[in-house]
Amino acid sequence: MSTVTPSAKVIDLFSGQEYQTQHLPKVVRLAPELDGFEVLYSNQHGHPKVGQELFSVNILFWALLDNGAFVGMIPWFDELIICTDLNCPSKGFFQGYYDPGLDQIIPQVPGHKCIELITAADYFDFEVDDTLFVVQELADTCGSHAVFTADNFDNFSMTEVFSWRLYSDGCIQAQMIDHEQVSHRPVLIGDNCLVACDESPDFVNFFQYRVAINIKEKDADTMAVLEQLKSDL
Repeated sequence: MSTVTPSAKVIDLFSGQEYQTQHLPKVVRLAPELDGFEVLYSNQHGHPKVGQELFSVNILFWALLDNGAFVGMIPWFDELIICTDLNCPSKGFFQGYYDPGLDQIIPQVPGHKCIELITAADYFDFEVDDTLFVVQELADTCGSHAVFTADNFDNFSMTEVFSWRLYSDGCIQAQMIDHEQVSHRPVLIGDNCLVACDESPDFVNFFQYRVAINIKEKDADTMAVLEQLKSDL
């Protein structure tokens, strides 16, 4: 006698359709981080020991994924990534989120942000189809810079990221001001003079605010790292 075990169906929280496990979770809603939370990483796996060095990155957004998970997000190299995805020896191990108000490390997205995200997602619910449109556009609050070079960093330029657009397919694109297209000031979110950074053929990556400032001030240590980056390309 043989038995067949029926496979369980997991339903997508937002589309109402069967969730495909091979499908990478996509972002359905963003919330800005405005209270100084950071994500912490270490160079060693496991719970950090007393005196162990940690490094921090300012969190740009909190996000709700279509599988119901809540995550933090940061600009990293050439895209916006989920904080917990950066978890390997060559790039660092995720150690949690740092709450500066309580001087405390927490392992998951703070509860008030989860409530904000799920409430907004319910309120602004939309039908999932093949139509591509902007779900949200949020200002960059971390001082992120887009970097452009056509000659392996022998010459390069940096431009401040103005905003980030979340599209209905889960794609998130950084926007910068095309100053030749500015028709009025101040420039506002949604203006026609905003263009996607990664659509420029010379776009390379993003720099965090502190790195960008150090480059502008020609900090010796930062410039040495930049030289190493050139040799690795």
